[in-house]
Amino acid sequence: MAERTSYIRPNSSKKLGLTPAGRSNPKHRKTLCQRFKSFLSRYFKLVKHAKPRLKKPVIYVFSPVEIDVSIYVTLDKDMKFTAVYPIVPVQKLHPQGEKILWDVHTGSDGTLVERETGLELSSLFWEADLNVRSSILSNPRADSGSIPGTWTLSDSNAVVLSIADINRYLEKALLSLGLHTEARTSFVTFWLPAFSSHKYIALRFMPQAEYSRIAPLGISPEPDVVTRVFMLFQGVRDLEAWPSAQKRALDDVSLWTDVVGVDTAAALNKDLSRVLEWGAMEIPS
Repeated sequence: MAERTSYIRPNSSKKLGLTPAGRSNPKHRKTLCQRFKSFLSRYFKLVKHAKPRLKKPVIYVFSPVEIDVSIYVTLDKDMKFTAVYPIVPVQKLHPQGEKILWDVHTGSDGTLVERETGLELSSLFWEADLNVRSSILSNPRADSGSIPGTWTLSDSNAVVLSIADINRYLEKALLSLGLHTEARTSFVTFWLPAFSSHKYIALRFMPQAEYSRIAPLGISPEPDVVTRVFMLFQGVRDLEAWPSAQKRALDDVSLWTDVVGVDTAAALNKDLSRVLEWGAMEIPS
């Protein structure tokens, strides 16, 4: 059997970043480090400037009797649909904005059937991107005439929790806001991976009127109760900057029913026609 000989082609050591003696070339190592640092810099810039996304607004429709219902969502000029289900056309509005419309038949058990396709559903779904330059996320001066920067988190309007406490807190808060068992479980499990990337989380639930101002929800015929629960959250690095929010986390979770504007008893009353929506958005910290 012929003996195999290992060899390096002439000049190949230069391509591999090796000296003729086979050692790593210091200049090549420096170049690799510079390239890696450049990659990390570009990556974190992309993450920092990523568009905030209103994720998984899910809509449930409950009615004591079977009925045909039309549901539409309209977006503010600073927002754009990224996904909807069931898939329906996205209507461009003039001069700006977007709108989607679902026509469904509701069952007494909460099951929905899309009238055009016969698709059976438990809920409706949409997501949207928010322009990072939107005045919604800014804090303009009072005399600027811009939309107030109410879509922000601060020590005066949020609670701050450790990752170990957030699930228990949310279970109680979401129940007080009228979410049934499946909705509470879906909410927490959907956002758990995002929570887990932080040690501490600041969160708040938005007033329904404020949320509806940028994403109006229309239902025909009009139900007895509409409950829209939308949460903002972000990771917290400096706990000392959030003293009041940490204390507020010890208060009764029912504080959010007044903030959001929810009638919990009506939201859970199965004798009424009800629409429930939940969603959230992570604010870059």
